[in-house]
Amino acid sequence: MNSKVIGLSLFALAVSGCASKEERQIASGSYQYLEASQQKVLEVPAELDTPQFSRRYELPELGENADPSLVGERLKVVSPALILPLVAGSHVEEGSEDAKVLFDQIDDSEPLQKTVWDTVLKYLEKNQIGVESFEPDNRLLVTDWVVEMVETESAWYDFTDSFKPVRKKFKFTMNVAPHGRTASLKSNLIAYEDPEDNKTLSQVDVISKRNEESAFLNSVIAEYDFGLRLARTQRIAMIRQGFDSNMGFNEDGEPAIMVDAEYENTWPRLLLVLRKMGFDVKDLDQSTGLLFVQYTGAEQSWWGNLFGSSEGLQIEKEDYRLKVSDVGEKTAVTFMNDESAPFDTKLITEVFAPFKEYMGTENLDI
Repeated sequence: MNSKVIGLSLFALAVSGCASKEERQIASGSYQYLEASQQKVLEVPAELDTPQFSRRYELPELGENADPSLVGERLKVVSPALILPLVAGSHVEEGSEDAKVLFDQIDDSEPLQKTVWDTVLKYLEKNQIGVESFEPDNRLLVTDWVVEMVETESAWYDFTDSFKPVRKKFKFTMNVAPHGRTASLKSNLIAYEDPEDNKTLSQVDVISKRNEESAFLNSVIAEYDFGLRLARTQRIAMIRQGFDSNMGFNEDGEPAIMVDAEYENTWPRLLLVLRKMGFDVKDLDQSTGLLFVQYTGAEQSWWGNLFGSSEGLQIEKEDYRLKVSDVGEKTAVTFMNDESAPFDTKLITEVFAPFKEYMGTENLDI
């Protein structure tokens, strides 16, 4: 007897646990409310006073854009998909019903609009999705057919998986703020074909359409975030590896040390190099390329022995200034005294040897 009860319980559990994806998205229970009709308003005889009726349970009127057919099994009770602003500086608009994300400019190396479009195109290419039309001037991109293999419904006792192809097309539109440092990217599902169920875009409900748009946009956002993190990792690795340096002249013809690296990569490496050489940075401004330092002497003079000295640099322990300037793919570092007069050939030669050594040392640490 007990074995029969256990067997029936396991069978019931198996059946109840095998609800289809569609069944899990709709309300369970009875739909008898669909057969309900509006009750007749209470008629009060003319000779009697009309009582005050409560409007507490009165249903609101449908909006003009509402779909009256979304009732019963056609009404999904799951929450709509959310846009995931994973990228630094990205956010969503509060209360927006669109599948849209906003990006803020965090990298001034190229226009924000180009960065976003390049990310979209890179994602499409990586996933072998064609582009039907691309109009950068109109800030519009339409994809070719996106084919997704969707699992089909089967009996609860069927343990084999079967899939069907579903084709979709998306449109991306971009809106750039007048100041050019904020751009929104919106995804729209513009075509849908499910040949097996003979389903087209007009038969896709509002929630499902929004979920499709959000999922596709989230994939692009994830690609954007991955690209930024990859670039940041590569940049850190490059900075840790070090750069070569040579004597030269800045754009004003003054003696300077030329670093074989771009300005953005040279700057963080330079701060560490100065510390190793015995300079304390008192103030700095990366936007203008100015550093105000004080030479206090190297904490350890092991490198001094390599260059024939055990006392560090042969310069006065005073305040100095450095001017860092962008020279194409190189960076010019000009050492100056406290009155902004550039070092002469003798002084710049004095600092060049340890500067070159530290700037080129891999995995330089404090």
